[in-house]
Amino acid sequence: MEKEIVIAEEIAEKDFTAWCEANEIDCDVNMMSDEEKKDFEPLKKRIVKAIMEGRCEVDDDQLSYTLGNYESDNLTGKVIKIKSPTGKLFLGTDGYKETQSVHKLHGAMSALTGLDVGYFGLMNIKDWKFFQSVLQLFLSI
Repeated sequence: MEKEIVIAEEIAEKDFTAWCEANEIDCDVNMMSDEEKKDFEPLKKRIVKAIMEGRCEVDDDQLSYTLGNYESDNLTGKVIKIKSPTGKLFLGTDGYKETQSVHKLHGAMSALTGLDVGYFGLMNIKDWKFFQSVLQLFLSI
């Protein structure tokens, strides 16, 4: 089931671009190689769609993301702030083995949000993929 669109795509695209620029994320597809475009477009699409659906709001260099519906009411509708990264982003991946890629991902997500690493294992896949997309954009800086 598709969510209702509450923000026009054009406005969502502008918000996304402004957020990228505030975080020094290169979002000019005209300057990207074909491989870079292939990697970038799905990330952009997921975030722009969340903005259009009203699940994500841009505030300069930060995002506020509202979690979807969960069986547990303590997660439904919770707003999570995603801060502009610092060196803690990379420290969040320390201490995990190379074979623990999901643990590293959760550690980096924790560094971006200030939430416990285990919190991300509770998220539904749609919300989890949103955070993964944001993280991938930051790691592409």
